[in-house]
Amino acid sequence: MGSLTAPPGNAVPPGAGAAQALFLEARQRRHRRWLTGIAVVLVVSAVVAVSTVIWLHRASGQDAGRTERLGTALAARSSAAAAVWYDGIHLRLADIYLSGRVTQRAGPEASADSLPVVAAGERVYWVNPMGGGVPFKPYTGWYPRVIQYLDLRTSKIGIVGPGNTVFLSANGRYLLMAQDATTLGEMPVAGGALRQLNLPRGWYLPGGAGDAGLGYSGLATANGVIVQSAESLTWRPQRLAVWNPGSGQVEVLGRGLAVIGAYTPPGARYSLLAWLPADCPFPDNCLLKITNTATLATRTMRSPLPGGFALGGAFSPNGRQLAVFPQTRPRGMAPGYARLALVDLSTGTVQMASELRLPLGQDVGWALWLPDGRHLVAGTAPRTYLVDSVGLSARPLFLARGHNIGNDQEINFTAAILPPRP
Repeated sequence: MGSLTAPPGNAVPPGAGAAQALFLEARQRRHRRWLTGIAVVLVVSAVVAVSTVIWLHRASGQDAGRTERLGTALAARSSAAAAVWYDGIHLRLADIYLSGRVTQRAGPEASADSLPVVAAGERVYWVNPMGGGVPFKPYTGWYPRVIQYLDLRTSKIGIVGPGNTVFLSANGRYLLMAQDATTLGEMPVAGGALRQLNLPRGWYLPGGAGDAGLGYSGLATANGVIVQSAESLTWRPQRLAVWNPGSGQVEVLGRGLAVIGAYTPPGARYSLLAWLPADCPFPDNCLLKITNTATLATRTMRSPLPGGFALGGAFSPNGRQLAVFPQTRPRGMAPGYARLALVDLSTGTVQMASELRLPLGQDVGWALWLPDGRHLVAGTAPRTYLVDSVGLSARPLFLARGHNIGNDQEINFTAAILPPRP
């Protein structure tokens, strides 16, 4: 054991061995404490480092989550479209969100007819049935009905001119306004002189469809304007035709009940016209026809419901789909109901929204596509839905809290859909 405490050949004075042993033991204890301290420091450092990494990872994940949620929230706050409609007293302006929420505010008070508002650029147009001080020439009276506009940028209201109806030309460059059933006014949207157009003898502008609340959105085609063979303010079968104001030529389409809508591809010299023929091969099961206005080639489709098609519908922005309203027959005093359906124009197939059942007070529905071409607003008064064209899932549109909600304020068939407002 001595060899471990003293090297061989070294002499240790008597009494000094115990003291030296104590000193050595103390030094060894300090050495062990130093090693232990280093180990503790290393362990603590490692724990701190690992904890820091874990915290940073979690913090970055939380920040990423917050960023993602913020991005989602911002996307959710971005409206899908703007809308302008008439509630019986005011023009109303609104933003529509894909969640089904609608934020809206009252615009200016207006006297307006129960016809759709027409949007063109930064203006919307409507028919004022109370007149607006536009004199006849040679100033022997006053026009009872005029076309007014609201400038969305300046909130200015003005008068365009006399007219019982207003709709856009197929290329969107001209306002078309009927002073009566045989006289049509044409004015550039960008501004300019009003030109009067007189219909050929024996032909008239349709009136019944407009008075039913559908307006005249389907009357302008690339080849001209849809006309009918008799003057009528009711929904009666007439011969329908396309009148070309430039050439004066009239191309007869056939006997029809009403026009649903028209689609003109950008720059094309033809339009696709959707209309309901007068002849029904089966009781209450009228067909739907889609006609190329240049070649008069026509595709005919049957309703998936026994009541045929209700009046109303709209082509999608790219012209690939047509929204229509198959309907059931009324039972006794109980009215029928309609379901929104989409017609695939490439295949002719009809896809019906099984869960969307719309009561019909009259055989009229309405649909407006949003600018994205995937969603549409559709309904029958007073119910309005936001519909996804993929799968035809629907959710009710509801106004933002804080508004006095009434049926007269709901978005309705008078609405015009615009791109989202900045």
